[in-house]
Amino acid sequence: MSTIKCTLDSFGKVLENELKKQIKQTKFAAAVALNNTAFKARSNLIEEYKKSFIVRNTNLPKAVAVKKATKDNLTAEVSFPKDWMYINTKGGKKDPQHSKVLMVPIKGGGLKDYRTQSGKIKQSQKPGNLLKYADSHPLKTKAHVATPHPFVMQNKKGQTMIAVRDKFDRKEMKFLYVGVPTANVKKRWDFEKIVKDTADKELPKEFEKQFKRAMETAK
Repeated sequence: MSTIKCTLDSFGKVLENELKKQIKQTKFAAAVALNNTAFKARSNLIEEYKKSFIVRNTNLPKAVAVKKATKDNLTAEVSFPKDWMYINTKGGKKDPQHSKVLMVPIKGGGLKDYRTQSGKIKQSQKPGNLLKYADSHPLKTKAHVATPHPFVMQNKKGQTMIAVRDKFDRKEMKFLYVGVPTANVKKRWDFEKIVKDTADKELPKEFEKQFKRAMETAK
């Protein structure tokens, strides 16, 4: 008579190894699923950004950053590293930080002549840079025509404005910015909702797919 024996210790060792393998592969699948979902959320944010804003700086949407999850840290983060952008998720009032008023570009004003091809305002034409030379005397060129410098003025309503005279007709002025005590910012997009909706839709099926793949390739 032959006897086959099996101890619980041997079964336990096999089970322990199998559980370790499954836990390892589960963590791996979860990390991949989280990262794929985070990048999908990033794509959705960029798409919604373009729908919600007049996009002059085409590189700005690319600033949406993803901090990837790992097997040891199963958390992926999607962020937009621009503090001023978050006010657009809820709306509200924007107050000046370094001056008494916010300088707002005048719609249809003289800044249209100082934009790049993409529509961005040139850095040299931002209020702070313009006013560096407001009180300096314009230098004449070889053609004896001085390049006019911008200056601060008050309009009839008592608002602070930044203007510049036309280079060839000094009687003509281009109005660039108007100062307002505060600006109302409308709610344009919901950053967190876009990410949450993407996660709710994509993460379960993404994890299922990645878990199946991980178990098939487990060693």
